[in-house]
Amino acid sequence: MSIMRKKIALVAINARYTHSCLALYCLKSYVRGLGHYVFLREYSLRRDTDEIAEEIATGKPDVVGLSVYIWNAEMMKRLVPALRRRLPGTLIVLGGPEAGYDPDRWLRGVPGVDCVVRGPGEQGFAHLLAQGPGAGIIDVPNAPFPELPFPYEEADFPGLANRYVYYESSRGCPFRCTYCISSRDDQALEFRPPELVREELAVILSRKPMMVKFVDRTFNASRNHSRGIWSLLLDIHGDIPTRFHFEIHPALLEEEDFEILSRCPPGLFHFEIGVQTVNPWAREEIRRGGEWARERQQIERLVRDGRVRVHLDLIAGLPGDDLAWAQRSFNELYSLGPRHLQLGFLKVLPGTEMAASAPVHGIAWDPSPPYRVRETAWLSADDLNRLDRVAHLVDRLHNTGRFPETFRALETLYEAPFDLYDGLGNFMNERGSPPGRGRESGSAFLGEFIARLQKGDAGPVKMALDRDMRAMTPPRETRITPAARRRGRA
Repeated sequence: MSIMRKKIALVAINARYTHSCLALYCLKSYVRGLGHYVFLREYSLRRDTDEIAEEIATGKPDVVGLSVYIWNAEMMKRLVPALRRRLPGTLIVLGGPEAGYDPDRWLRGVPGVDCVVRGPGEQGFAHLLAQGPGAGIIDVPNAPFPELPFPYEEADFPGLANRYVYYESSRGCPFRCTYCISSRDDQALEFRPPELVREELAVILSRKPMMVKFVDRTFNASRNHSRGIWSLLLDIHGDIPTRFHFEIHPALLEEEDFEILSRCPPGLFHFEIGVQTVNPWAREEIRRGGEWARERQQIERLVRDGRVRVHLDLIAGLPGDDLAWAQRSFNELYSLGPRHLQLGFLKVLPGTEMAASAPVHGIAWDPSPPYRVRETAWLSADDLNRLDRVAHLVDRLHNTGRFPETFRALETLYEAPFDLYDGLGNFMNERGSPPGRGRESGSAFLGEFIARLQKGDAGPVKMALDRDMRAMTPPRETRITPAARRRGRA
């Protein structure tokens, strides 16, 4: 069956409203010249599945393409049958890493799926539109990345006004971390030419988005490439309010990079750095690469300089990492003073080397997305729950930056940062407020915790909390009464 000149709905469900799905824009731009009418629909996880299905069905599409990731996979499993009930004759196509790396499971297990496009997807989706679904799995080599068209057109930008704009200047990754999809052999590292990047960024920046997030897996994999883009952005940013986010590897930073970054206005660049663990055996086991001692020096320099906003990542549950190593990694990264510290948990993704080797390491994980680790030969389920409480509180209390003086005071009472957050986690557990309820993010929670400290310790910490609270309270504006306003006009 050949599908010609059809109405096509491309659909994404994003983790947050501020996010957007670059894959949809890439697909739309690639098939733009084929004569089809393509429209995009983006939703957040907060939306009701039936409402989404009803809205999509209102457009009466002939083809619905759904972009499936670990964060929306469970919702997609509910959305597909809801769409099928409303659109019995519509071709429903899945793509994205979650569906593409295990297409048989989606074709067999989710009623209503007609076919799955594997891989990056642009050429595969175009092939589907030209040739039809065939046997249900579309596996077509993609066009070279530099030849793919710019993903955005003028009509896209109004809908992105209050969202992040995602951009990729490279695809693939030079590293082979066993837990990452980008470690696969089919993820070759490709770069867009510098002159093309310059042209495309000029178009994006002309619309003054709040944030451009480069989705390159390791942005500084090619030093010439990253330095050229950083220099370009520093030369042209001017009065543009846009900020820029990059994922980098600290081991690849050299003196020339710091010279370029010395021109960076504070806050213009955000660097996300995946340290994952400081355990040398675990780093070797997952093929992370790099030496932590050198990486630490580079991160210290970035943080000390203060121009770049630094976000550091850890992964709990890696092979070889026990609770002592998890604590050590946390303490070392926290002591560096990053603006944002994320303690995440291993996800055993289908199609990765980790998925094949996890049983050898005694790693058990959830069989459904996001495939989070349950226990390992080194960490019990109770250990992981303990780390989960710490991760939650660091995100709620440290990363918000709302209580700097309070935490400086609290840190003096504990031998190490982990001990402080572990204590907060135990307190949260005792009072029966599970992670995610939100009450533990406020001053009342901290006030209750401080009240339980020894009397000599509680006083200075309470004073620090009071100072933080005053700093968060805006000054009261002088109220102008109607009578005073009339007198002013007189």
